[in-house]
Amino acid sequence: MKKQVLIVIIILVSLAMATLIGIQVFWIRNSIQLREANFRRSVDEAVNNALTKLEKIEIARRINSSDSIQHFLQKQDTRSREYERPVIPDTGIQMIKSETEAIPSLPGTTTMQNDTQGRLSGDLDEKKLAEVEHNLKKPEIEALRRQNMMMNRMMNQLLGSEVEKDIEKRITSGLIDTLIREEFIIKGITLAYEFGVFNPGRNKIVLEKTGQYHNELLQKGYSFPLMPVSGISTTDFLLVYFPEKSKHAFLSLYGMLFVSLALVIIIISAFTYSVLTIVKQRKLSELKNDFINNMTHEFKTPISTVSLACQALTDKDFPRSNELYDNYIQIIEDENRRLGVMAEKILQTAILEKGKLALRLETIDVHHLIQDVIKNIAIQVEIRDGSINTAFQARESYVKADKMHLSNVIYNLLDNANKYSPRKPQIQVMTQDGEGGIFILFRDNGIGISKVNQKKIFEKLYRVPTGDVHNVKGFGLGLSYVKFVVEKHGGNISVESEVGKGSTFKVFLPFNPS
Repeated sequence: MKKQVLIVIIILVSLAMATLIGIQVFWIRNSIQLREANFRRSVDEAVNNALTKLEKIEIARRINSSDSIQHFLQKQDTRSREYERPVIPDTGIQMIKSETEAIPSLPGTTTMQNDTQGRLSGDLDEKKLAEVEHNLKKPEIEALRRQNMMMNRMMNQLLGSEVEKDIEKRITSGLIDTLIREEFIIKGITLAYEFGVFNPGRNKIVLEKTGQYHNELLQKGYSFPLMPVSGISTTDFLLVYFPEKSKHAFLSLYGMLFVSLALVIIIISAFTYSVLTIVKQRKLSELKNDFINNMTHEFKTPISTVSLACQALTDKDFPRSNELYDNYIQIIEDENRRLGVMAEKILQTAILEKGKLALRLETIDVHHLIQDVIKNIAIQVEIRDGSINTAFQARESYVKADKMHLSNVIYNLLDNANKYSPRKPQIQVMTQDGEGGIFILFRDNGIGISKVNQKKIFEKLYRVPTGDVHNVKGFGLGLSYVKFVVEKHGGNISVESEVGKGSTFKVFLPFNPS
């Protein structure tokens, strides 16, 4: 996949994902606002119902405390029936005969009879009132006028009495609490609440439920005017506050929030994983192409050399001498060994790709194994006027390991130390005692490795840039294979290096791999 195409795909998917997240946020926000509106409407209805009941209780209390109203009501109670009167033409007023019925009252209060509208139904404007007076007899008119005047005085006394008394002297917080709680239960509101009565004239809350949320009531409380229907003069407001409303709103949307968040996280994770996989595969593809090119070049040289040697040996005109014959045989043998090493490298690649390695563990003397490997590679170092020195300081050198793979590990590290030393390689191999195992150190005077490359040298097919050293050949498999084998043995490998000052690879092998 081309880099430009990959960038376009990433941008498009990112925009789609951002849009999806935006839609999720929009719907969640709308849902929260809708729930808030429904909650506020339920609270308004419940509190208004409670205040209506409170007004009725207040009116009944005032009626009960007024002597003149008591006298009027008692007088009305003695009248059990009234005579039937005809309908007054074109007035909408009907004089009806009915038995008075008492309105149920609170305990301890006087019954107020609801017969006024039974006597007069309709609107009384001046014209109709004149017609009423014309059709009624004078005693009846006088009786109606006296009754009307008495009702006016009674209502004036009812609505105007005790206005001078403060609200906290007329109503208790317990009564308000009881009425509000009953209405909240009816509306299904189970949240804990706090209320207070605020008087703007005195600029303070004069009545509270607990007194623990004074500031919250003033700042966040729902406000309701007291006695708004009856006409009783008041300037007090009921404030209601829900301390756990935010928590309740979150919990009510917890399921939707959790699902939305989970979906967003899954989508982002899947997208990130896909992008990283594509980038990794693209990088791996480039590395494999480089590997194939290097492998082709590496195989081409020894094959050509062997082919030329074979042609020389089969040429009839070629001089027959034992010395020359042995020389060409040695060339064929060396190139054949070289091909075998490269074939082994390719097999190592297959092992790394599968991620599986069957170890044939046996007890091995690490010191002896190092000496054997040094013998095999020493000639390559000596050709460059280099040397390999050993310093075996470990007192315990026997470990359980796979001899073949451990030999390859040592060989790869020594081969790298030789190849990446620009001149006269000076390689030192040391062993040290470790806790539960042995340390093997490989130190060289090579070109060194930068901090950036130190993080990548153990990746498959990665090759460290060699700067001015152009004769370094390889597939980029050695160190990834080394790390894989060492970790399979339960050990670890690390590197310390500085550009231009050489490198030190430190391998730890446990005595008994787990």
